[in-house]
Amino acid sequence: MSRFSAYLERQRPPGIIEHLSETDQGSTLFVTIPCYDEPGLLFALNSLTQCTPPSSGVTVIVVVNSSDKASPEVLDQNQCTIREVLDWWQNSPRPFFQLRLLQAPSLPSKWAGVGWARKIAMDEAVRILDCSEKEEGILAAFDADSTVSANYFTELESVFRRNPTYNFVNLNFCHPVDDPALCDSLREGIILYELYLRYLRNAIQWCGYAHAIHTVGSSFAVRATSYVKQGGMNRRQAGEDFHFLHKIVLLGNYGHIIEATVFPAARISHRVPFGTGAALKKWEEGDRELDTAYSLRIFETLRPLFADPGYFFDTDPTFWEERFLQFDRKLYDYLVQIEMKERLIELRNNCADKRNFVKRFYHEVNAFRIIQYLNLCEAGEGGKGKLVVEASRLLERLGIQENGNCNARELLEIYRDLDKKI
Repeated sequence: MSRFSAYLERQRPPGIIEHLSETDQGSTLFVTIPCYDEPGLLFALNSLTQCTPPSSGVTVIVVVNSSDKASPEVLDQNQCTIREVLDWWQNSPRPFFQLRLLQAPSLPSKWAGVGWARKIAMDEAVRILDCSEKEEGILAAFDADSTVSANYFTELESVFRRNPTYNFVNLNFCHPVDDPALCDSLREGIILYELYLRYLRNAIQWCGYAHAIHTVGSSFAVRATSYVKQGGMNRRQAGEDFHFLHKIVLLGNYGHIIEATVFPAARISHRVPFGTGAALKKWEEGDRELDTAYSLRIFETLRPLFADPGYFFDTDPTFWEERFLQFDRKLYDYLVQIEMKERLIELRNNCADKRNFVKRFYHEVNAFRIIQYLNLCEAGEGGKGKLVVEASRLLERLGIQENGNCNARELLEIYRDLDKKI
């Protein structure tokens, strides 16, 4: 039994309707697209058709999905999307890729959402690989409202071939902040949203965490073997990308593609409780949360914890309390609350050497813990600040020339350039 077969046997796929099953059994590169109440899927598909074809066979898998409590309007839009795609496929010049159009109707509302739809698409790619007896493949996550640069496929193919140990890659992303069709308010909102994402990643890296990555659902790709090793995609209704990537990142061996770019849409959406569309919806309704961010001071309190993880391996645990008491009081209280000392003692007892201990240290003090701590501190005095101010302060700490008078748009360009040096 192959590793793919063993994984697939553990899955319980919902009832799936196959509307289009054009599949090249030789495909090893798959683009997976969850689609819910989406009127613009053809923009995404047309963008993919305009890419330079790779040498690998490509299959695009679209999963049109809805819950058992979906409104008639959503169901109508889903049916409209299916008809449009079928008409597009039959009456347009055939692209270089194959297409599978699946429908997952009436998913149990407890789990229905982008996570489950993304999982269905990725699991389908694994099934195709298993049926064709392919031992390797690449699963690219994409969104139904995104577009890509023309070198999207060739860069994915090239990077994974040059780096056979990579478990996954993140691709460069840029929201279309200069799109002339955007109104001024939405433009301001999406600039702040992307700036926040980039500030957060860079601040986490600055405080010393070893796996500071972006988690944008439309701009990552994972090796199929790594995907099944980590148990596949989760069924979260939002934030599935964050949880999946921060789980798989602990395998190590990953990279960043800066030569190809994904362009996520900048628009209001009601489809998920948080993320780009939800943030812009709140912004348009008058919520000014996008103007703010975790203060840099909170990240600074984390720096001593990450400064020397090996200390906890080299030093007898009886001396750790003195070390902990040197931390910021809020961090100390948080570490006591989650019993971090006990966790690290157990980890130390189970690691044969310092190198393995340090690697496993980030499994305990991980991105989920960091966000939990940031949220804990956020409500306190000095826990939040103006995004533009905090982003400027971080650039100063990083030693990047910044006069402190940049606006959000100018800061975004600096951070975009900074992220290309990851």
